Amino acid sequence: MEAVLGSLVGGVLAIAGGLLVALATVRHERRRWQRDAELKAAIDLLSALQSLVRRLMNLAYLEDKRGDEAAAAMADYREATIAWNSAMYAVLLVGSPASTALVPDLDREVDRLWERAMARRWTRAEFREERKSLGQLAARYLATNRTLSGHDGIALRSLWTWDESPAAVTDR
Repeated sequence: MEAVLGSLVGGVLAIAGGLLVALATVRHERRRWQRDAELKAAIDLLSALQSLVRRLMNLAYLEDKRGDEAAAAMADYREATIAWNSAMYAVLLVGSPASTALVPDLDREVDRLWERAMARRWTRAEFREERKSLGQLAARYLATNRTLSGHDGIALRSLWTWDESPAAVTDR
């Protein structure tokens, strides 16, 4: 009887151990999937932002905002906004609270920049000045997502390498 009882206890312990290992594996894979999804969404958002800003620059440098060249530039801008909105929704869907909290500020700054781009013809230097705050917000977004994905923090003042503003965004 003791042998049977010992076998039963051993079997139960083996099954319990197997279940614990399976649960731990599922939890680990879920965390890994979540981190990978967050990182991909962040990368896609920054890529969409780059494309959108390029299209904004094309609009800002136009003298005639109503001609054929402007219509083509506006069509390109609309396509970039579709990618931007899709990337934003992905971040809002799978991103961490710290990451998603920065998205509305980025989107508001993109909207402000569009209004400025359409207001008049800009020189390269003038429109760079207009884009500084967007570059700084994007640097905060990038630094936050680096930290969340397990990478070391970085001090990055702006996403734009030409921005030499004195205040640096520091990721802790």
